[in-house]
Amino acid sequence: MNGRGPKAFASNWFFHGGDSRVRAALGVAAFLLGTAAAGHAAAPVQLPDWMTQAMSQAPATLPVNWKDAKALYLLEDTLITVDTDGHALQRYRAVVKILRQQGRDDAQPAAIFSSDAKLKSFHVWSVGPDGHPYAMKDSEYTEVGVGGDSVLYADDRARVASPPGADPGGIVAWEIDEQLPAYFREATWSFQNEVPTVRSVYEIDLPAGWHDEAVWSRHAPVNPVEAAPDHFRWDLTNLDGIDLTDVPLAPAWPALAGHMTVHYGADPLPQGDALWTRIGNWYTSLAAPRSEGGSDLAAAARSVAGDGDFMARLSRVADFMQQQIRYVAIEIGIGGWQPHSAEDVFRSRYGDCKDKATLMIAMLDAVGIRATWVSVDHRRGRIDPKAPSLFGDHMITAIEIPPGYENPRLKAVVTARNGRRYLIFDPTNAYVPVGDLPENEQGGYGVLAAGEDSQVIQLPVLSPDADMTERTAKLELDANGTLKGNVTLTHEGASSWRLRESLAMESAKEQREAMEQSLQRDFSAFTLDQETTANVRQLDKPVTVEYQVTAPSYAKSAGGLLLVRPRVVGDLARGLTDKPRTVPISFDGLGVWRDDFDVTIPAGYTVDDVPDPVKLDVGFATYTSEVKAEGDVLHYQSEYVLKKLRLDPGEYGELRKLEAAIATDENSAAVLKKK
Repeated sequence: MNGRGPKAFASNWFFHGGDSRVRAALGVAAFLLGTAAAGHAAAPVQLPDWMTQAMSQAPATLPVNWKDAKALYLLEDTLITVDTDGHALQRYRAVVKILRQQGRDDAQPAAIFSSDAKLKSFHVWSVGPDGHPYAMKDSEYTEVGVGGDSVLYADDRARVASPPGADPGGIVAWEIDEQLPAYFREATWSFQNEVPTVRSVYEIDLPAGWHDEAVWSRHAPVNPVEAAPDHFRWDLTNLDGIDLTDVPLAPAWPALAGHMTVHYGADPLPQGDALWTRIGNWYTSLAAPRSEGGSDLAAAARSVAGDGDFMARLSRVADFMQQQIRYVAIEIGIGGWQPHSAEDVFRSRYGDCKDKATLMIAMLDAVGIRATWVSVDHRRGRIDPKAPSLFGDHMITAIEIPPGYENPRLKAVVTARNGRRYLIFDPTNAYVPVGDLPENEQGGYGVLAAGEDSQVIQLPVLSPDADMTERTAKLELDANGTLKGNVTLTHEGASSWRLRESLAMESAKEQREAMEQSLQRDFSAFTLDQETTANVRQLDKPVTVEYQVTAPSYAKSAGGLLLVRPRVVGDLARGLTDKPRTVPISFDGLGVWRDDFDVTIPAGYTVDDVPDPVKLDVGFATYTSEVKAEGDVLHYQSEYVLKKLRLDPGEYGELRKLEAAIATDENSAAVLKKK
């Protein structure tokens, strides 16, 4: 547990969903800041020396690249002290200067703790814009629960503070002392923030003779100073912030921020990939005993799997996991890491991601299929293969494929270094069939937990044609410009899970409102009728949405002409800015998008002009479109194929060129004239 308050929490908080919980706690803190206590006495306040020193080192003028900063971390200072039993204490200090109103969000002190990460002390000081100092009293803090989506119970709590004077020009400082969970043997220094950092210091004090191994991510390695025997200190200054506000198609923030992880222990430590093996081996020893099911579970698994080949048995078990085991989390202490027993999950019919993975592993083992755990992070790029650590917030499965077995449904396949092929599957997602992989998990990295064969693996990227979205329409236009007809949306592939989930979980009223909101981008006025859906839960079939729409005044009159947009519904063009690009471009997933629209023109009219065809290939994507007049029918076809998940900042110009061409095509009009 990191205990860093407003920073992204839980660099070592594996499956708790830590970031969302911190946001929840800080949401309370934000509310409290808005209702700051006015009862602070005006008694003299003694600010700590480290705070006043950091304040004295605040830059008089900001560097050019910091001129738009909302706030500054004047100091972050972390000290890890490890005893001979491996227990660790962490002292964390922060000093934040607020520059703009939005910067108040970066000065919200919070300390998160649990039964395994005990809070020793929490102190907060502030200096208002008028220079008045404050020291908060213990009675002025608020304690709140830290929950998360689908978390039924967790023993995590947070102390939050609403310091006075937390306004532009003010400074907030806090200090947290806590005991780290005893089962960790690593600590992470997340030295980069969303706002600039003037100075960041990290120290670790180890028992005599202990070993350490530091790995760096997104920053050149820096050698520490040995401040005392076995006491090491790293010191960085003038770190740029990573502010992704209003940056389109940005990677996840944790995929860009620099950090260092220190592994430590009484015995010599491995290096490089062997550190990943150490991590995976540790998790295997933690989880494997929980996957040992008894005879009743084995019999139930055989009943669920039935007969058939590898894929048939696997599919039935996967369907059972997705449809019969609800996602509900109960996490106490190490329960944020260690799954419940497979038998308990099967009996109760619910569990979190690691629980579901463990039950699936047990059931597959009972029917002769070997599987294991894969820890991942839902934010692609968060896990750095060059920097072994316990980063990750989600657990999925790797299912060993028999040698020589082939099946076209096996798409999300990786090969381990021992030559074994694994199908990567997420049993938590109830709408992505076995064989596919949710698009946000594709292309990232995960830790295959397989004992001594544990390793970091790159998750597969499915081909664009594995994710297909097609729209077809048969429409008629009358002489008054009213357009009427049927539209059909067909979506198959991993990313269809979002549509499937909304159709399965939302009411008819909510679905209609969502459809109307979407159509408002295409029509200034319209009536929506006869909505039908098909194959929402039949994951092996494309999900289909069909509806009838009537749009008055769709075609615009210009003298004796009618102007009609052949691209009737849907849009692919994104709103890209012309600001210089400094971070990579990240797409949700690869895919193919096709449109095929027929518009019957009014009697007495003929097609006078159509938009020029478009054919563009920028390497990472292609786009083609064409409008044809065939008798009294205006026929529009387009295809967009995205082939890469991530682009370098230097490719932003080509992306803007592509987007401009798509936007022009989507808004181009055909001209109809009277015969």
